[in-house]
Amino acid sequence: MIVPLVPQTSLGLSFLASSLQKEIMEALFQAGSILMKILQQKVTAVQAELEDFKKEALKAIRYLEDAFCQMSGVLAQQEEQAARVKQRLREEEDRGIVRNKVLTFLLPREKQLREHCQRLEKMLVRSHDPQRVIKKSQAD
Repeated sequence: MIVPLVPQTSLGLSFLASSLQKEIMEALFQAGSILMKILQQKVTAVQAELEDFKKEALKAIRYLEDAFCQMSGVLAQQEEQAARVKQRLREEEDRGIVRNKVLTFLLPREKQLREHCQRLEKMLVRSHDPQRVIKKSQAD
């Protein structure tokens, strides 16, 4: 009996193709598995870096918060000090205004008193002038 070669060849090729397909699938599975392991390692490394970054960022935020609180405290003290200085300046200006009013009142009065003292001194000097006493007695 003559067996046609085509069916055997097609059966052999089918088997060969199936076997080859299995090997390709296994190779692809192994390659995929290797790639998954590599990707998993990279993901783990990125997650570790992310955690480190997160810790550093939180540390920096805490440092900034502390610095901000200190600056706020210093600013509050400076604002209080500025308010006290402004109050003292207002009080000093008020005293200056009062001084100016008092001086405005006293200076003309002082001038009047000086002039009056000068007149009195002249009168005193004249009353003790020996020449005047002699002239006065001669006139009597």
